[in-house]
Amino acid sequence: MDENASVRSTYQGFESEAAMKETLDKYGSKPRAIISVEGYDTCLPEEDIKSELTNHFNSCGEVFNVIVRKDPDSPNLDRRALVILLGDGAEEKALELNGTDIGGWNALVKVEPEEEEDEEAELYESSLADELYNDRRFWFGVTVRGYNTLLPADEVESALIKHFSSCGEITHVFVSTLDKKTNIYFCQQEGEARALDLDGSVVRGFKIAVTGVATIFSNRLPPSGETCIGYCDPAHMIEFAGVIKDKVAAFKKQRMSV
Repeated sequence: MDENASVRSTYQGFESEAAMKETLDKYGSKPRAIISVEGYDTCLPEEDIKSELTNHFNSCGEVFNVIVRKDPDSPNLDRRALVILLGDGAEEKALELNGTDIGGWNALVKVEPEEEEDEEAELYESSLADELYNDRRFWFGVTVRGYNTLLPADEVESALIKHFSSCGEITHVFVSTLDKKTNIYFCQQEGEARALDLDGSVVRGFKIAVTGVATIFSNRLPPSGETCIGYCDPAHMIEFAGVIKDKVAAFKKQRMSV
């Protein structure tokens, strides 16, 4: 997290910690093979591709994951999938399926070079981001400015929690000493509405300004193809960007040690 920002929150972390441990445990206890597969119909929905590949390579070992790789800006650059297999002899068994029929298309099966193993780290990072993005604790909130910014972050937190406690259950508080503002999140939309009504109220002798904060509800991307005006990432994604970065770094470090 930014050294100039202080996080005060009832939010204790990601449930995906268990997912990371499970991933590391599986990698540590079983041989793995990363197989590249080409030749499938790229017009098929991603879930259909994953389902077909999972069923086809299931006989080779445990199908730990299937990653469909597509570059939307360069559709001819990378039209392949990665199949991560666990188990003894999985690589040899998978290579024996080269040229076999999968739902009307012939599979081109290759062993993926070792440097491509960062795909799992990317997948883990994506899962963390998806989980955080959809976390209900960040659906409703406000941004507060104008309080005494000379106070330590923990005193700011305490004063604002006391001031806004009547609005409803507070799920998360982010105090940014750099931007001189605080984001406060509520369990219910009603809490957000009540907090906005406190715009212009006084906290320890300072008149505060209360405005809406960017959330997944107040700050949606426009439909595909339309011009994006005024959109920014939901505030909590920015707040926890450093946390995700640290968790991915830990994931990579632990993988290197197994």
